[in-house]
Amino acid sequence: MNTPKRSMRSAAIAAALLAVTAGHASFWSWRNAPTPIDAEPGRIESVSYSPSGRSYDPNTSPNVPLAQIEKDMSAIAGFADGVRTYSSLGAQGQVPALAARAGLDVSLGIWISRDKAKNEQEVARGIALAKTVRGITRVIVGNESLLRADVTDAELAGYVKRVRAALPKRIQVGTADVWSEMVKANETVKASDYMGVHVLPYWEGVPADKALTWVRDRLDTVRKAHPGKQLFVGEVGWPSGGDNFHDAYPSIEAQAAVVRNFAAEAGMLGLHYNVVEAYDGIWKSTIEGSPGPTWGMLDADRAPKWPLAGMVPAPYGERVGAGAAILLGLALSALVAFRGRSNALFALGAGFGANVIGFAVGMAVAGAYGEYLTFGAITTWGSAFLLGALMMGVAFADLVDVARRLLTGRAPQLLPRRAPDAGHTPFVSVHVAACREQPEVLAATLRSLARLDYPAYEVVVLINNTEDEALVTPVAELCTQLGPKFKFHWYKKIGGFKAGALNAALRHTAPEAEIVAVLDADYTVAPDWLSKLAPHFADPLVGIVQAPQEHRDGHETFLKAAMTAEYRPFFDVGMQEGLASQAFICHGTMIMLRRAAMDHVGGWSEEGICEDTELGIRILSAGWRAAYTDERLGEGLAPDNFMQFRKQRDRWVFGSTQILRAHWRKFLPGFRGLTARQKAGYLLNWARWWSDAVGMFAAVAAVAWTFASLVLPLHLPPVEATAAVLGALVLRAGSSLLASRYASGNSWGQSVAACAVGMALSTTVALAALRGLIRKRDAFRVTAKGGQRAPSKFCAKPEAYLSGALAAASVTAMLANPLGTLSLELWAVLLAAMAVPNLMAVLFAVGDMLPARPARAKAEAVPAGQTAAA
Repeated sequence: MNTPKRSMRSAAIAAALLAVTAGHASFWSWRNAPTPIDAEPGRIESVSYSPSGRSYDPNTSPNVPLAQIEKDMSAIAGFADGVRTYSSLGAQGQVPALAARAGLDVSLGIWISRDKAKNEQEVARGIALAKTVRGITRVIVGNESLLRADVTDAELAGYVKRVRAALPKRIQVGTADVWSEMVKANETVKASDYMGVHVLPYWEGVPADKALTWVRDRLDTVRKAHPGKQLFVGEVGWPSGGDNFHDAYPSIEAQAAVVRNFAAEAGMLGLHYNVVEAYDGIWKSTIEGSPGPTWGMLDADRAPKWPLAGMVPAPYGERVGAGAAILLGLALSALVAFRGRSNALFALGAGFGANVIGFAVGMAVAGAYGEYLTFGAITTWGSAFLLGALMMGVAFADLVDVARRLLTGRAPQLLPRRAPDAGHTPFVSVHVAACREQPEVLAATLRSLARLDYPAYEVVVLINNTEDEALVTPVAELCTQLGPKFKFHWYKKIGGFKAGALNAALRHTAPEAEIVAVLDADYTVAPDWLSKLAPHFADPLVGIVQAPQEHRDGHETFLKAAMTAEYRPFFDVGMQEGLASQAFICHGTMIMLRRAAMDHVGGWSEEGICEDTELGIRILSAGWRAAYTDERLGEGLAPDNFMQFRKQRDRWVFGSTQILRAHWRKFLPGFRGLTARQKAGYLLNWARWWSDAVGMFAAVAAVAWTFASLVLPLHLPPVEATAAVLGALVLRAGSSLLASRYASGNSWGQSVAACAVGMALSTTVALAALRGLIRKRDAFRVTAKGGQRAPSKFCAKPEAYLSGALAAASVTAMLANPLGTLSLELWAVLLAAMAVPNLMAVLFAVGDMLPARPARAKAEAVPAGQTAAA
């Protein structure tokens, strides 16, 4: 029913989303505003030309159809008066005649290298072309031959003299090299009609806004070295894409500004010049890196990148990225803000997070759109999008869960904390299965059960898989002392893991029991545990009632305090979200189950090691629903050390993979037992495990790529993608901190420690998930709790190897980056960030090997029945 109050709330949510979206759109509007450039040269004097195209590579296909060259010359004639070539042989040797036919002046290049025989061919062919093609006005003998040290100054001067002597005076003859070489090339300059100088401020690391000043200074330097000699700027330009070179950052706007400003000034000064270059050459990425293919005034498809007059519009890819960013941000915002509990404040928070994700995707789309689709680019961007999408998706889901809990309060579906009317008091059979549990730990559990204020219950105690009477006799005697409600059974050997023991307990359950409650052997419960929760089974649709876990020994050591704090946010945030969607993760302690529901689905499955969650899915699939309270009504013991903590998490993750393998059909679109929201909820929960597995693969691949890039011409990781993954890591860490601090009431110190110990499990989670792909079964490893911890062996070898490799790769990336390339700087940071969780695991594992020390500040144990925040 659409009430006025609900309509107002929807309107406030919509207004909040529109406000965030408008801010996001305003940013992109500012970013994509046309760039004003005053200089309007109208035409360019000359541009460099090399046959190019999306599939052209001179190393593999040196011959180019004449029709293609003729078409290129016609396009160049539309904005330039001349063209410069670099060789007189092959495809470039065909250019002069076609350029002259298009009305272009030609600066003919003669390539001079260390191959003297090839040089002779170049010189002979160049002289022949210059004598026969009327459009050739200048011959350039050698291109950066001195810079490459292919010839000496004297040798190059000799080649220049030979060509000069063979050609008429109307054709100028000289060479072209970088300004620093021309300053000292006395013999070559003396033999030449002009000084051909290359001034490329990008390769000197000069910012674009200072490029023109830098060019003037370098040309003045060359003039002072050779006064009176005519100057020809053989190459000037700026790339439109690729990585930065120190403080020089490529962009279309920067390219347009540098070329237009220089061309306008050169025209006023009467300075002859040539812009590098006419067309983008994709093949140049192998010799010049990422900027190599982007020096053209026209792209590889022969489309102009920017106009010679007027404002320079933002690249089309930026506009595509803007559209993708705004639409994705709005879609994600609306998806989460209008589903589940919401208000305007939550809409603002979730909308901001959604638009941050949209912005990251938009930047990546814009960056990828500006790349040519080479194999390297496809591989790099493809893997970046896959990893980034997973990482950002999980980060956004975490942010939404935390924001909903903090900004909208407790889920309304939670059970009330007050005790319900005692009109419905079904008989409850409490099952406690213990495998090699210390008698004093189990005794505390049983005594707490004896103090329950509920009128109708029994306790079935089943010790299994041990023949040690020292672990059995004290418990048997205690059950006798506690009275007839306590039924003791001892199975020296039983199969089926914990599920086998619980199925055995079912066989000893009283016939009148309507409810089965399961408790871990280390849990003590509040006296009102059953009286508060059992009456809720009066609703015939309720099949599961769950209370959160808590730990009473978190004050004993720093590690236990961290583990205790790490568990809490799941029950204070994740379980509430799971309750709302009924994608409910059942836990095998503090859980109550309708016996009829258990019988209907066949009881505990003995095939897996996460029998609790697996049974919950079957019960929910059969039509019952789950109920949950966030009130702490019981407390257990934390794992004895980090090794046991790893073992427990490994079991949970491997078990979830077993469940997915066994019940994958339930998550297909056609399965009717689970709703679409339940399916999505379960899969998203498990995606969090799998994001760690993908992250570990990415870390290994990142290490391999880093070291391989030292010897192979591999693509640098895209800045946008690396930044997005880093942002996702920060977003997840921030969400965890906020959940721990404000949803669970941990202190800031506890919250940071919780995040640290949680991150330390990332490789454990990854390996367990991957192991679950290839193994259907695994041993049920009992988590040791409540023992007097002795120093244990080092348990984090995988993390030690991986963190060492990542740290070495990070240092290598920094040392291999003397040019200050932003992509490598971010890559080094990402490698270091990937190493942090593994280093945490190493530190905690080393701590296991040391004698236990109490935490500096002992926290008070949270009494059963009281929330951690209280």
